[in-house]
Amino acid sequence: MESFSFKVDCKINPNAVRINFTIYLKNIYFSKSRREYYSKGFGTFTAIRKAVLNMRLAKFRIKNFRGYKDEKIDFTDFTTFVGINDSGKSTIFEALDIFFGNSKIEKSDRTVNSTDDVELTAYFSDLPREIKLETIPTTLKEEFLTLNDDNSDKDYLVLRQKYSGEGLKLSEFLVSTFPSDESVQNIHTSKITALRKNFSSLIVDVDKRKSTEIRKVALKDAAKRSGLETTEISLNGKGSLKDIASVIHVNLPMYQLFKSDRSNTDADSEIQDPINAIIKTALLHKDIQDKLVDISSDIEKSVTNITNKTLGMLREMDNSLSNDLNADFKQPNWSSVFKFNLDTDSGIPLNKRGSGVRRLILLNFFRAEARRKLEQSEKEQNNEINIIYAFEEPETSQHPKFQTMLIDSFKTMSDLDHVQVCITTHSPAIAQIVPKAGIRLVKKEAGEANVLSGETAIGEVIAQLGIVPNIKLYPDQLDCVVLVEGPTDVVFFQYIYNKWSSKTDSEKSKTVFISGGGASIVDVLNSKFINQLNLKKKVMIVDGDGAGSDDKQKADENNNLKTIQLNKSTIEFYLPYEDVQNALKESTQNPFIRTKDEWVVGNNECKLNRAQKRMLKDKEIYNHFNLENIPSSIKTELNKIVHDIDD
Repeated sequence: MESFSFKVDCKINPNAVRINFTIYLKNIYFSKSRREYYSKGFGTFTAIRKAVLNMRLAKFRIKNFRGYKDEKIDFTDFTTFVGINDSGKSTIFEALDIFFGNSKIEKSDRTVNSTDDVELTAYFSDLPREIKLETIPTTLKEEFLTLNDDNSDKDYLVLRQKYSGEGLKLSEFLVSTFPSDESVQNIHTSKITALRKNFSSLIVDVDKRKSTEIRKVALKDAAKRSGLETTEISLNGKGSLKDIASVIHVNLPMYQLFKSDRSNTDADSEIQDPINAIIKTALLHKDIQDKLVDISSDIEKSVTNITNKTLGMLREMDNSLSNDLNADFKQPNWSSVFKFNLDTDSGIPLNKRGSGVRRLILLNFFRAEARRKLEQSEKEQNNEINIIYAFEEPETSQHPKFQTMLIDSFKTMSDLDHVQVCITTHSPAIAQIVPKAGIRLVKKEAGEANVLSGETAIGEVIAQLGIVPNIKLYPDQLDCVVLVEGPTDVVFFQYIYNKWSSKTDSEKSKTVFISGGGASIVDVLNSKFINQLNLKKKVMIVDGDGAGSDDKQKADENNNLKTIQLNKSTIEFYLPYEDVQNALKESTQNPFIRTKDEWVVGNNECKLNRAQKRMLKDKEIYNHFNLENIPSSIKTELNKIVHDIDD
């Protein structure tokens, strides 16, 4: 490929900072990025950085928006939407863009021939263990501000935006499982005097100076007496609800949408979007935020000082006019202040280069972000706001090799605690390598869009895209096929089998290990394909956890398939303790802190996290460990598996 380089030109837009002298100085201000919560006064400026929430998008409900009448969509760490053109894939991304405040809803967005409210509802998981109101520790659940959805034990923070009337006026609500008793319906907006009066009999042993303490007791009592019901609570209210709304809004995930449409202008979105994303990401760094807060504070103090002097002089001429004027300092949107341009050394404008070249910049932005976040995760703990990357058709104008590189970067990023990835695709090559748990089929029937998940979605995606197994087997040259959970299991068991099988090398070559229960569509296809082959012997090895037991039960129904269930829950517990410890010893973010006894027992509490598993994979530990370090009990189990395969 032709090589080229870029020069980066950074400019500061002086016009991005505006100062108005029209209204009084506000007490509370939310920055447009919602990353900082500012409490301000005439002589002071204080910034409170909230890092208590790392909310993740779990579900998203779209109602009366374009082709979606009423649809709830489940999201994972890596969610892939597949569907034919105009099925409604982009609509999901654009609805999310509106929800997170990056774009505005239009009248034409309401479902055709409908006058009902447009509703966008987001369900967030990973809620904070604690929040503080009036310096009193409490939780969203104690305040009855969470929703217990789908009759499960999991609680969600649910935000609903309603767009009503001809002008689609926005109202925001928190949807919760709330006590139905009438006495507590307005409890979060009630003043402390009203709380003391209404619940006097309940607060004998409660600090009556704190609304939070009174409210918690009253809500708990009401729940016991009246039961709970799903309730919409307006976030436009006052009192404690305003403080709670502040904490929530400040810590919403950052949503970054990359569209597939190309504008072909000097400000090509395919170039500007990643650059803007880079700027926004840089501005999220704590040290940069602190500096910007200091700058804003200094400017505000200077402006206030000059303004007061100006108003003092004005009073000498017109006292009535000066009384009507106060300074309103408008906090700048810092992401719009800094502008970057990319220029090529050849002198050819970047927007005149091929679309593939331009999208390569986008590709490598994500690769760079993946590497940066991995490096940062090693140094810092829980110090980043969650980011949701939504990318339409990453395969557009890219060589298949680059497509795979991009998806690998997405996978790496989605393994991190603070990142979710969503993509749309038409590509069979991409659909078969993305995590199958996040595959969603988008289809339109009778003008209404629907989103399918699970085995039904996977089956239809396979048929729609014409995906075929990625294995080439010649049954007449094989004696045995062993289906295992995933790619790392293939590497591990192939290594063990080659070392411990008593058969000759020629005989060993007639036994092949295939990923059939892993995380991708290919694994599903491989499993189905193997079941159709007329082989002498077929073996399936499943994990020792609950999912493995379910797989074993299903497999046992196939009389031509021998099933082996491991004693331990995951394959990692079969790696020698010393080798795992050595591989992870350099990790500061994800250290290996288990004792050897704990590791040998292999309880679920000792499981490795995703980052640790990736480190083991990257260091090729699954087929480069010391066999002598395997405990005798585990060695006995693995030897028996090898014998069962050969028998």
